[in-house]
Amino acid sequence: MFGAPQSQRAVQVQAEQRAQLLGQLPLLSNQALVPFVTAVFASDELVSAYLMPLRSAPRETGEGDPTALSQCLAAMGRARRCRTLVLKSSWEPVAVALLVNPCGYYLCLRELMFGRHYLSTPDLYQRISRVRAEVLSKPLQALCEADPQVGRYLAWILGFGSYKGLDVRRAVDMQRAVYRQTLWMN
Repeated sequence: MFGAPQSQRAVQVQAEQRAQLLGQLPLLSNQALVPFVTAVFASDELVSAYLMPLRSAPRETGEGDPTALSQCLAAMGRARRCRTLVLKSSWEPVAVALLVNPCGYYLCLRELMFGRHYLSTPDLYQRISRVRAEVLSKPLQALCEADPQVGRYLAWILGFGSYKGLDVRRAVDMQRAVYRQTLWMN
């Protein structure tokens, strides 16, 4: 009557996975960032990509198979200890950027693991950039409407905006922290 039991079970599993992913994230005091993160992870495929085990990722001691999410959480933890991000208002956009910045990469990695083939490396890089822009554009636009200041900083950090009107030193420090921690993730 309401759909096949298998499809209802699949929806329940997807909801549980999304709750698991969102439940592992640090609490954010900026309430405009919460709907942004939730909107980014509205896709079942993205949630699956972040929870999928990564075979070649470095392992943290005492933990199981690393996932995209565990790599992002570790980078977020390292960024929290960064001396240039002493303000919570600076750390939270950096933490969110570290979480969502590699979304295109992890979605394409998931596609590769499920057998998709790309003609060339440049095709793969173009696909990663295109997927990343598709995933982030609408949630970022909504964030910019809800909290223009944080939205503009996050857009700058993610490479979708301009530094005009921002505290340039703060913006550069934030972007540098993301860059350093992203290098560590690779």
